[in-house]
Amino acid sequence: MHRPFYSMTAPVPHGRPTAARHGRALTRLVAVVAVMGLAGLAPAQDASAPAEAPRFVRGVAAAPVAPETRSGSPGDLATPGTAAEDPAVPRSRRQARVEIDEGTRTLFVTTDPVTNQQVRQVIDALERPVPQALIKVLFLEVTHTNDLDLGVDFAHSRTTADGDRSVVSSLFGVAAENRGGIVTILQNDLEATLRALSEVGTMNVLSRPSILASNNQEATITIGQEVPFIRNSRITDDGQTINTIEYEDIGIILTVTPHIGADGLIALDVAPEISTITGDTVAISDTVNAPVFAKRSAETHVLVPSGRTAVIGGLMEDQETTKIRKVPLLGDIPWLGGLFRRTVTSTSKTELLIFLTPTLVDSTQGVAAMVGEAAGEAELVPQAIPAGALRRYLGSPDEAVPAEP
Repeated sequence: MHRPFYSMTAPVPHGRPTAARHGRALTRLVAVVAVMGLAGLAPAQDASAPAEAPRFVRGVAAAPVAPETRSGSPGDLATPGTAAEDPAVPRSRRQARVEIDEGTRTLFVTTDPVTNQQVRQVIDALERPVPQALIKVLFLEVTHTNDLDLGVDFAHSRTTADGDRSVVSSLFGVAAENRGGIVTILQNDLEATLRALSEVGTMNVLSRPSILASNNQEATITIGQEVPFIRNSRITDDGQTINTIEYEDIGIILTVTPHIGADGLIALDVAPEISTITGDTVAISDTVNAPVFAKRSAETHVLVPSGRTAVIGGLMEDQETTKIRKVPLLGDIPWLGGLFRRTVTSTSKTELLIFLTPTLVDSTQGVAAMVGEAAGEAELVPQAIPAGALRRYLGSPDEAVPAEP
């Protein structure tokens, strides 16, 4: 007479943790390992089964279980010579089976009455919501400049019938400038302008994305474009040119993995990167040039309390440019040449600052509140979408505010 077997199921996520039945999630790997350790199970992998969907039975030599099997008798779970005949193992705990159904995201456990209660306690302890963190990121670029635009322009101006004056062209072909910020030295049709401009300190917000990430799961933010370029070029024996084309992500890329602790501290594995195309090229063959990318990146690990902000800085970039605009021949005359040319010197030091603010989200209501807060902070959405329309688009007509006509 065979002893009765009990079968129970529990939802498991597919791929990255998502909300499963009844709003719960179960980490597949942790659950299976914990159940095996508690019930004393050893893995028996079917060679024809996918590696990510193993089945576990008592005893290393136990017969593998077919994927479509959901319950069975002791004869289905063990074969002669396996742990089912081991006298050192109590009869009531000799057979057990754990299966994962990827299609229904379900964990199937078939076991005897004694082990059944222990396995159920483990699954109940593991079947709880996965902590999440809402990570707000601010990419801020601060540029310290020391620009000097010094020179003399001679230009011809005219007065229209209504009394307005405008700069028509500069003398000797130097490009005419607008009249803003100039000092008039001569009257009538000839004007000389003397410029001494200096600008120090500008701030530019590159991006400020937000992302919701599950505990111990990597999340990526990419704001940019994929740029194709020729990595390699070769010529075959018959004279044909074969180019190897690859794509490079250019723009703002942030990879972050949160590790949420029980005390509310959030550890972040952060890898920010900002890249641009410089405009320079490198020759990889006689006829093919590859673009040069400028990249600023970092990789670090920070520990931040929930709701506090961590700053990553020190990504500096120096640049100095000098431009000379002059009248041909006259601008090269010693001493007097300065009257016929302009020299623009620009020195800039740019620092990239990254602000990270992780906030622990412990419930569905918390997620909804933070999503609403993020929508309220948006600058372009209120201008482009009428009031209440966004909620209707997201499927919440009951809470929608009537749109203004």
